[in-house]
Amino acid sequence: MLQAIFFDLDGTLADDGDTIAAALTQACAVLCRRWPELDVKELAVVYRQVSDTAWEDYDRHLRHLSSPEAMLGSVWSQTLARWDLHDPAVVQEAVETYWHHRLRNCRPYPDAIPMLQQLAGRFQLSLLTNGAPAMQRAKFTAAGLAPFFHQVFVGGEFARGKPDPAIFRAALETAGCRPDQAVHIGDSLAHDIAGARGVGIHSVWLNRRGFKPAGLHLPTFEITDLASLVECLKRISNE
Repeated sequence: MLQAIFFDLDGTLADDGDTIAAALTQACAVLCRRWPELDVKELAVVYRQVSDTAWEDYDRHLRHLSSPEAMLGSVWSQTLARWDLHDPAVVQEAVETYWHHRLRNCRPYPDAIPMLQQLAGRFQLSLLTNGAPAMQRAKFTAAGLAPFFHQVFVGGEFARGKPDPAIFRAALETAGCRPDQAVHIGDSLAHDIAGARGVGIHSVWLNRRGFKPAGLHLPTFEITDLASLVECLKRISNE
């Protein structure tokens, strides 16, 4: 019988795509006012490249920094270095603008809250997300998800994030249940599904974009929206 349900945050419960694009537009405008020769579209592309590289290897590039602002400042500084541009005051303004708009526009997917309302009170709900603790917790709260959850586990609070077993085992221990009594839902085969499978937790891949799975990290179930999750959980409970 299922007792605990674990969720990923970005791409699963919270829609990061639109908020990143809107915040990036505002921050690029700040920088282009300082350096009119910059092309705003090219600046945004380079920022995304630098950001993806930094966050993909969080432990190497960002873990040592103390705050979301410091992490974002590092990414923006590396971005501007492509043009050999440096101005700490303007970088700070861009960081503040970006982070303000990220939090202000942080929203859950439309199917997230109705699904959580059905599950709250019936199961222990925990969040398992990778990244910087202060940043992820701020986004989680800004999205209005906090009231539904018992615990939050952030990869940056552990030696390694998902798919490392430690964060999943911590969630199991806190929930007081066995691996076969828990299920993890996430959008990443490499981080969410592989990590859950590694400790024997049921896994549900949220495949919103209809990707074709590749590799060995196949989930227990696959769904394309969170409205399908409740029925999926019934099937897992009846196995």
